[in-house]
Amino acid sequence: MAAKRVNVLYAALAAVAAAAAGAWWAGSRIESPAEVAARTAAPAPSPVLVPVERRVLSSDVVTRGTVRFGLPQPVSVAPSALKASAGLITTLPVRNTQIGEGGVLLTASGRPVFVLQGELPAYRDLVPGLVGDDVLQLERGLARLGFDPGPIDGTFDRQTSAAVAKWYRSKGWEPFGPTRDQITNVRALEREWGDAMKAKMAALAAVEAAGPAVEAANAAAAHSSRVAAFESATRMAAQSRMAETDRAGMSLTVENERAKAVHANTAADADLAAQIAERAFIVLDPRTTETARMAAESKLELARAARERIRLEGELAVQAAEREAMMTGERTELAKAAERSARLEGAKAVRAALDARKLAAFDAKMATDRANQLAADLELARSKLGEGVPADEVVFLRALPVRVEEVTAAVGAVGTGAVMKVTNNQLAIDSSLPLDAAPLVKPGMPVAIDEQALGVRATGTVEMVAGTPGTRGVDGFHFYLEVRVDSTPVQLEGFSVRLTIPTESTKGAVTAVPVSALSLAADGTSRVQVENDGVLEYVVVKPGLSATGYVEVTPVDAKLAPGQLVVVGYKISADREPK
Repeated sequence: MAAKRVNVLYAALAAVAAAAAGAWWAGSRIESPAEVAARTAAPAPSPVLVPVERRVLSSDVVTRGTVRFGLPQPVSVAPSALKASAGLITTLPVRNTQIGEGGVLLTASGRPVFVLQGELPAYRDLVPGLVGDDVLQLERGLARLGFDPGPIDGTFDRQTSAAVAKWYRSKGWEPFGPTRDQITNVRALEREWGDAMKAKMAALAAVEAAGPAVEAANAAAAHSSRVAAFESATRMAAQSRMAETDRAGMSLTVENERAKAVHANTAADADLAAQIAERAFIVLDPRTTETARMAAESKLELARAARERIRLEGELAVQAAEREAMMTGERTELAKAAERSARLEGAKAVRAALDARKLAAFDAKMATDRANQLAADLELARSKLGEGVPADEVVFLRALPVRVEEVTAAVGAVGTGAVMKVTNNQLAIDSSLPLDAAPLVKPGMPVAIDEQALGVRATGTVEMVAGTPGTRGVDGFHFYLEVRVDSTPVQLEGFSVRLTIPTESTKGAVTAVPVSALSLAADGTSRVQVENDGVLEYVVVKPGLSATGYVEVTPVDAKLAPGQLVVVGYKISADREPK
C-alpha cells in the first residue's frame, strides 16, 4: 500500500514538472512587436577594401593549338657527274634521329652523304677551281665545323680542298680524290703544252732569224742599186762624149778604128810586097832549091792571107765602132732601166724579208698564245686534281640540326632523288584565331603557353597569321595562326595547349584598381572610394586600359598611391546576422 502511494506521488510531481516546462517554453516563444521589428531590420553593411596596385595591364587573345615540330621538308640527293653511276643505299637513319651539321645522313655504296647548312641545294660537284655561292656556303660550313678553308670568298682553292680532306678523315672517311678521266686529261694537256712550247721556241727563233734577213736584204738592195747607178752613170758619160763628137761632125772612135785599119793594111801591104820581092829573088836564083822556092811560096801565101785578115779585121773594127756609136743612146737607156730594175728588185727583196719577219712574229704570237692557253688549261686541270665533294655526298639544308620525320628510300635502292623527310628541332603550334581577333595579332608578338592538366608552362612567338580565313586546314570563320615555341625541356609534341597572346599593354607598371572599384559620378566623371584613417572619401580618376579584371586609373585632383585601400563592394557584418 505504501509503495502504491509513493508511485502516485512521483506521477503527480512529474506532471507538475511537465506543466511548468511547457509554460516556460510557451513564454519564451512569445515576442513583442518591437522585438519582431528589431529582428527583421537590415543589418549594417561594411565596406570591402582592397589595396591599390602597381602592375602591368594587358589585353589578351586566348586560343588553343596543337604542338608539332617544324613542317616536314623533303631531302633529295643530286647525282654526281664525277661518278660513272649512282651508288646504292647501304645505310639509312631511323625516325626521330637527330642529325647536326657535318653529320652523315646516309651511306651509298660505302660513301657518306653529309649534311651542311645552306640555302642553295647541292646541284653540282664541288671540286677545286669552282667559283660560286654553293662553294661559299661549303666554305662557311667547313669553318663552322672547325676546318679552315682559307679565305671564305666562294672560290674552291687548295686550302678549301685541304679542309675538305680533313673533314672527311675526321669522320672516318677517305676524301674523294681526282678521277681517272681527270688524270688522263692532265696528262694529255701536259703533252700538248710541251708540243706548244717547242713550236713557240721555233717561232721565236724564226723571228730572231728574220731580223738579219731584213738587214741582208736592205744591204743587197743598196749594193745592187749602187752598181746599177754606176753603170747608168758610165753609160750616160759615154753618151755625153758621143754627143759632143757628133756635134763636132765626126766620131773619134770610128776614125780611130779606121786609122788603125789603114795602118794595119799599110803594114800588111808592105809585108806582102816584101814577101813578093823575096820570092822573086829566090825564084830567079838558079841555085835555089825546090824546098826554098816552096817555102818562099808559102810565106807569100801567108802574107797575102795576113793582109786579107788584117783588112777584114779593120773593116769589122770600123763597123763595130760605127755600131757602138749608134747604140750608145740605147745602152744608156738600158743602163737606166737596169738601175730602176735593181732598185725595184732590192725593194721587193726587202719587202719579202719584212713580210717574212712579220709572218714569223705572227707565228710566234700564235704559238705563244697557244702555249699560254694550254698552260692555263693545264694549271686549271691540275688545280682540279685535289679533294672535292661530289654532288651525291652532300645535302644542304636551311636550318640544322634536323630530325628525321620519315624515311622514303630503302636500303639497296639508288642513292639519288628523294630519300627522306626531315623537320627542324624547332617546336611550332598550329592554331587559329576568330575573325575579330585576327587583326589584333601580329608576327613577333610574345605568346604564353600553358596547359594546367599537364603542368606545362612555356613561351613562344607569333610566327605568322594567315592573310585569308579558311586556309591551312581551318574553317572559313578563322585565320590560321602559327606560333614558334621557345626552347623548353618539356616534350610538347602532339599536345593541345592554351595560347595567351597579349594584344594591348600599358608597356610598363601603372596604378591599377579592380574594375569593381570604379564608379560613375552624377556629373559623368569616374571615381574610386578611398579609405583614409577610417573615413571613406571619393577620388576622381581618369580610367585607362582595362584588362584581366583591373583598370588603369590616374587621379585628377588628389593622390592615389599603391597600398591605399579602395572600396570594391560591401558586406553584412557577421555579428549582425539574425539568430
